Amino acid sequence: YSILIIVLLMIIRKFKSNEYLERVKKEKIKYWFVYGLLISIGLFVYSITYWGNHELGDSARIPIGNSKEVGETNGTTAYIEPKNYPYGAMMVHSFVASRNYLTGKTEVSPVDRPKPYFSWNLKKDEIIFFDSETEYNSFANKYNLPKSSEFKTFRENYREYYGGIRFWLLP
Repeated sequence: YSILIIVLLMIIRKFKSNEYLERVKKEKIKYWFVYGLLISIGLFVYSITYWGNHELGDSARIPIGNSKEVGETNGTTAYIEPKNYPYGAMMVHSFVASRNYLTGKTEVSPVDRPKPYFSWNLKKDEIIFFDSETEYNSFANKYNLPKSSEFKTFRENYREYYGGIRFWLLP
């Protein structure tokens, strides 16, 4: 967070005179609390948005667009909740989000037995299942979607999404 404060002070320096920075130096404690409060409020607001909410505790989530998400519980079970899926949440083994689609490989579940590959149209909220990797890959070629070899686990996708600057903005 100190980098954020330094950047903020550099921006202020461009617009304010040096006497403002001298005043900040003299009244360090007061400004430390003020800037700390502003940064905390900003991070709190970010953390409750669609893009910043990564869940807390035993669950995690990755926003994938169109107000949809991939969730994970207990660090083991990744799931999605398509509208036209009869069992509610569907367990996912690996996936890739691209444009308006989430494509991936399903996880075997004791409740439901979906076909092994799927393509979820996020805009229409419709899911299509495929019997084999070959069938999925031909569909992917036709619609310019990622191949099955590009699928990543939830943990890999989470690190990719929340890596870099987003990592430092997590509460």
